[in-house]
Amino acid sequence: MANSKLRIIYRSNSHAPLWLVAKKSGVWEKNGLTVDTSPELVREKAVEALKNGHVDLISGNHHNLFVRNAKNGEDFVHLAQAGNNWTENRLVVTDGIRSVKDLRGKRVVADKLNSHAGLNIWLFLRQEGLDTDRGDVELVELRGSSEERWKRVLAGEFAGTFVGIPHDERAAKAGAHVISVRAMPMIRGVTLTTTIGFVKDHEDEIRRLIRGFVDAIHFFISRKEETLEILKEHATPILRLQSEEEVNRLYGEWHQSLERKPYPSLEAISNVFQLAVRRNPEIAGFNPLALWDTHYLRELDDTGYIDRLYK
Repeated sequence: MANSKLRIIYRSNSHAPLWLVAKKSGVWEKNGLTVDTSPELVREKAVEALKNGHVDLISGNHHNLFVRNAKNGEDFVHLAQAGNNWTENRLVVTDGIRSVKDLRGKRVVADKLNSHAGLNIWLFLRQEGLDTDRGDVELVELRGSSEERWKRVLAGEFAGTFVGIPHDERAAKAGAHVISVRAMPMIRGVTLTTTIGFVKDHEDEIRRLIRGFVDAIHFFISRKEETLEILKEHATPILRLQSEEEVNRLYGEWHQSLERKPYPSLEAISNVFQLAVRRNPEIAGFNPLALWDTHYLRELDDTGYIDRLYK
């Protein structure tokens, strides 16, 4: 019998490490699946591709589906979550900034302010007592690469910017001061997103996908050398990594942040919903848990399968 085929697009190249390891490790074939994964960098097209049946699942779409379910009664659903923490939590700053509190009255540069990147920074600063709406900090939008933003900080144009790896080390080597801040709980990165209609029509494939997803995480965590080889060969050109050290740091961050049992955390759901409400205040009364269905993961978990993997 031929393997069942699933088509998945991921919303950002930052999702690539786990999808590459899943593809190259053989976990899909082990679970009777052929999974076609590819990046979709034109973000506006991802949801429509799902709705039109051009793809079966999306890796991503974290905060912008709440409004569609809440206002339009659409049936988007998240099934599993690979990581529950914000990882662009390295603050590149100018001289004289020694903590987040020192950003008061300063200008911080970010990517799109109305996207995940900028909204994460808005929420983090707010939780740290710096409300951009009150003018405690001025957030300035500068679309493009992280490198351009931290170089503008280094030149003294802005007081700080938030980056992930490897840009923290690259900025430090260029002479910038880099502060590691707390890892704010956040739904981000690899999220299995689809529609309830698709799930109902493909329950067997969904069960095998969830098991394969769990297997991919286990492979990534437990088979370090093989995973590093996959990342060196396949992730390096996608993420433009410049050294073996950067590959090793990438592995270390993913190893630390991956959920062995890929449930979302309540804190991460609460925080990502605040991003959605920031964009669409009228959905504040919507229950964010309504966008999640983890019972297929729980069904697998209840068999003891995941626990046995790590014994």
